[in-house]
Amino acid sequence: MNECTCLSEGPRRPDVIDERYIGRDDTGGRFADVSLLRCSRCRRLWLRYAVEYEAYSRSGRWAAAPIDQTAAVTMTPEVAAPFLDRAELCIVGGSYYGHPGRRGRGPFHWGI
Repeated sequence: MNECTCLSEGPRRPDVIDERYIGRDDTGGRFADVSLLRCSRCRRLWLRYAVEYEAYSRSGRWAAAPIDQTAAVTMTPEVAAPFLDRAELCIVGGSYYGHPGRRGRGPFHWGI
């Protein structure tokens, strides 16, 4: 199945069957959560990066991009944002963008 809904909306619950937390990216004071998610429909693996600044309304944002198993094994929180900035296909969303998820391209603005 090549054209799964995750390719237009990103990996969403309840379609995520496996989630592994990689860690927190503290770069530039972002404290972003980085995870690997697997879609139950197509089994595609995604890298997800999410950040929110509690002192600022509408600051929540996330990006997710497909990632192959080899890159996923070596992925660290600190290289997740640059990986997403260069990804061919990326889904972005959150209150910062004003929508739950759409295709987009990096580089992304992760700061306040």
